[in-house]
This record gives sequence, C-alpha cells and structure tokens, in this order.
Amino acid sequence: MSEGNMADAGEREAEALVAGFTYPSFEVTVTPEDQAEKHRLCGVDTRLFGDYADITYFANQAILATKRAGITINGSVHMTQRYRLMEPIMVGEKLEQLGEITSTEDTPKGRIVRSTFTYVRPDGSVPMVAERSSIRLDLGTGEKPAARESSAPKAAEPLPEHELSVVQFVPEHVAAYSAEADNRIHSHPEVARQFGFRAPIAGGLMASRLMMEALYRKGPVRSLEMEIRFLRPMFWDDRLRVVGNADLTALAVVGPHGKPTSRAVVESISYLR
Repeated sequence: MSEGNMADAGEREAEALVAGFTYPSFEVTVTPEDQAEKHRLCGVDTRLFGDYADITYFANQAILATKRAGITINGSVHMTQRYRLMEPIMVGEKLEQLGEITSTEDTPKGRIVRSTFTYVRPDGSVPMVAERSSIRLDLGTGEKPAARESSAPKAAEPLPEHELSVVQFVPEHVAAYSAEADNRIHSHPEVARQFGFRAPIAGGLMASRLMMEALYRKGPVRSLEMEIRFLRPMFWDDRLRVVGNADLTALAVVGPHGKPTSRAVVESISYLR
C-alpha cells in the first residue's frame, strides 16, 4: 500500500473508530492445533497449558475484531492489554466475543483507541473481560517519537531480578504469527520503515504468551488480573529475556538493548492446584 493510500485509509478509520463503536460479535474457540502453533511460533512450551486455553488467544481475536468490521489494522501498534479472568477457559470451549470502543484520543503520533471485550458462555456467564489500547500510527512516527520539551528525565524502573526464559525470535515465525491480521508492519520491511522502524516488529501479544508461559509453570491458572504495557518494539530478529520477581507479580520481556520491551503487573492470581 502506498503512502497516499495509507493516508486515505487512515482518514476513513478516524471516522469509524470512535467511542461507542460496537465491533461485530463473533464466536471464538481455541483449538488445540491453533494453540500449539501459536506457541511454537513464540517459542513457548505448549505442554504447560494442557487442556486450558492460553487467554492471549482472545486478545488476538480482539485485534481481529477491527478487521472483521471492515477496517484495516495496518500500522496499528498495541499499547496495553488487561486481562480479568474469573474462571478458567478450556481449549475447544465456544464463547461469544462482544466488544466496543470505550474512548479515543488523537495525539501527535496517531490515534489511540481503547476497547473492552467481554467473553460470554452459552449459559450467559462471563469467564473473562479484556481491555486493550492501541495507537494507529501516523507515517514515520513509530520508533522515534518527538520528545516533549517540558518532560523531565524519569528514573529507570528496576527490572525484576529472576531470569525465567530466553527466546530467539525468527523473522518467518514473527510474520506467520500475525499473518491473519494482515498488519504488514509485522512482516514487510518496507512497511515497517514507513512507520519509523528499522525492521518488522513482533506483535505485542507474542510477549503476552511468553509471560503466560512463566505463570503456567506453576500450574493451571484459575483466575487472573493482569495488565501488560508494551513499551518498546520487539523486532522480528531479536533475542529476548523474560524476567520476573520471586512471586511473579512483576514480569518483563527484555530486548537485546537491556531495556524492557514490555512490563506486566499481576494484580491477583490463583491456581487450580
């Protein structure tokens, strides 16, 4: 897509993506094959999850909700992801995904869109609610946003001290992970450069899966309240470290530069055993 076409698409999306916009409802089911494949692409041990769904899947489906509404997500970058899991969700379980945009904000870098998604069982019960925010970048603003003159330097937040895993991203795997979303910022070097990145960036939810792996090493999760902030790009060829504190209430994915690409706060968690 040319820069001119991208700009035209951006104008159409700005008109559609407003507070109160309702995404099309959609039936979602985590299949064993899909869970295993997504984990393989991320370098995650899928055996840890057994018959329980990695709830990152539903956050992926929330991204696809925009595409199902007929709006391209090309150039969109995930900012935050919150999970509120009240009951475990099983692989193969059918849920209805309901979502709406709760607010939008225009910034110098692009439009921030905040959405809430509710997952409903056939009996009407709700095992999970998820919230996400993303920014639909203006061309050329991705990797090097303009500094605010009035902003004072911030002290670096210390990283959790325990190394939990190390993963080497593979470009073909990163591209395949996000192929269904058709966001070419994850797979096409030229598109990534147009948005200010040196190379295609990994979908932020690949970091979510790495963090879920760390949590599931202690056993199947019964309930979870967790928020992830996506701070810096993970490039499709990066070597990454997952770190956490002793009780796993703080997690981070650290890039080759030694800085966190994402951080998570686990506000509450319980296990089935």
